[in-house]
Amino acid sequence: MSPWISNQHGAWAMLITPAVLGLVAGALAWARGGGPAGDLIALVAVLVAWFFGYGVFFAFGLAARARTPRRRRKYLAPVYVYGAICLAALLVVALARPATAWWAIPYAPLVAVAVYETLRGRSRSLPSGVSTTIASALLVPVLADVGGAELTWTHGATVSATFLALYFSGTIPFVKTMIREKGNESFLRLSVGAHVFSLVVVAAMVWAASLNVWAAAVMVAVMAIALVRAVWFPVTAGRGRAWTARDVGVAEMPVCLLAALGVLLAVS
Repeated sequence: MSPWISNQHGAWAMLITPAVLGLVAGALAWARGGGPAGDLIALVAVLVAWFFGYGVFFAFGLAARARTPRRRRKYLAPVYVYGAICLAALLVVALARPATAWWAIPYAPLVAVAVYETLRGRSRSLPSGVSTTIASALLVPVLADVGGAELTWTHGATVSATFLALYFSGTIPFVKTMIREKGNESFLRLSVGAHVFSLVVVAAMVWAASLNVWAAAVMVAVMAIALVRAVWFPVTAGRGRAWTARDVGVAEMPVCLLAALGVLLAVS
């Protein structure tokens, strides 16, 4: 396994989707507000920090689980290289748009949870997965903020962050019911319960925020589809349907794209 490039395909979807959507939100906010060129530089720098920061986290997880000093040194190499690039990018953001520094407050506990779980050998635990998906979803309002948007709780970027956090967090217990926790009825109930909760929250949120009707409809539809597949897939697996990890991933792609559409409609 190369420590330089993550082999976790599901993680890449959670990394790239909010990054692209956040870039769109930030660029639109910048264009509408006629912000300074420095904000565009900051937008790019945030993305650089985000992707190289994930590279640091992935390699760090491998180093934490390494069984020999030689392998640990091999895994730490990208931590140092990617870490230097990430810090340089964050410095650019701080210089170009210092007002965004307050985002360190919500990110600090999320990073702390992920690092703690990694050090405890539980990098794929629910707390670790949920903390990283929330951090990923927050990228949408972060980039919108960098672009000059005036964020409120009803802003499309803010609503989108909650929506993406709930959607992507729900994929974690769902995938576990299909692979690591297959046949575990208690875990299946947890997964279905989480999806029901997410559907209710998203429906209430888009209504209270008076989100445009198309964005609201797509977001609610995504959560409804996610709930149905959280029930149907494990049930069919229990009846003998063979679902590979690849099958589950491919089936999730249209739902992820639909979720992206909902966010684009919300921030446009």
